Amino acid sequence: MKKNILCLFFVLFLIKVNAQNKLQLQKINSENKPWTYERANDHKNKFNFVVVADRTGGERKGVWQKGIEKINLIQPAFVVSVGDLINGYTEDLETIEAEWQEFNSFVKKLEMPFFYVAGNHDYTNEVMENEWFKRFGTDYYHFLYKNVLFICLNSEYGHTATKNPDLGQDQVKFVKKILKKNANVDWTMIFMHQPLWLKKSGKNWLKIENLLKETKHSVFTGHHHNYKLYERNKNDYFVLATMGGGSKLRGNEYGEFDHFMFITMTEKGPYFTNLMLDGIEDKNIRKEKTSTSF
Repeated sequence: MKKNILCLFFVLFLIKVNAQNKLQLQKINSENKPWTYERANDHKNKFNFVVVADRTGGERKGVWQKGIEKINLIQPAFVVSVGDLINGYTEDLETIEAEWQEFNSFVKKLEMPFFYVAGNHDYTNEVMENEWFKRFGTDYYHFLYKNVLFICLNSEYGHTATKNPDLGQDQVKFVKKILKKNANVDWTMIFMHQPLWLKKSGKNWLKIENLLKETKHSVFTGHHHNYKLYERNKNDYFVLATMGGGSKLRGNEYGEFDHFMFITMTEKGPYFTNLMLDGIEDKNIRKEKTSTSF
């Protein structure tokens, strides 16, 4: 009896899930229909999020703010950074305070949550490290959304960005614990500033890579200011370009452009789209009163 009840609940669950993306279509008295599918390309765990690239390191004023406006237009669930948010490289507290106030004034204009990740410009020395903890409480953390695991790490551990960057051993233990606790997620997303797989010093990162071997995952970084996609562990490892950071902007061939990455999670896994800032416009791109007649 108990087995039959469980089967009934399972069938009802399947019916409910299948009904969620079924279109309510007009009945037409014909075998042929003016549409291709009866189900929308949607499901309960589908969502979009954005990853933003470096703002600083030769900052070009105004680009980041422009990016914020474009992100609001496409309405992702949330935004994750890969660091280099302020100019930094100082121990002057007034300067640090002013730079974070400026940056946070930009972020407050986002209509969705923003997740901070430390870059070398944000975490340059012990003073800036203390200021980071004062504002954000931790330099590495995780969160879950719709059975996707997000892990944000600090590649600037020990302020060694210009010499021997790596993660701290405590981050390795943290990732091991979080992966074990969330072994049944659909996907794992990793964020850090530097692509440590390109650094001989990144020994702790390699330990984390090893932990990820049997996991469906993607890794997002920045720092180099030019875009490149790597395949490691049979998964995508991204180095993003810029959203205001120093760049010659020579185009796709050189991986030099201002962009953010728009990720759509689906039942098949993530779809990755690079959206160029110059290619996103709001509804006012051409208005009746100001348009030129043919």
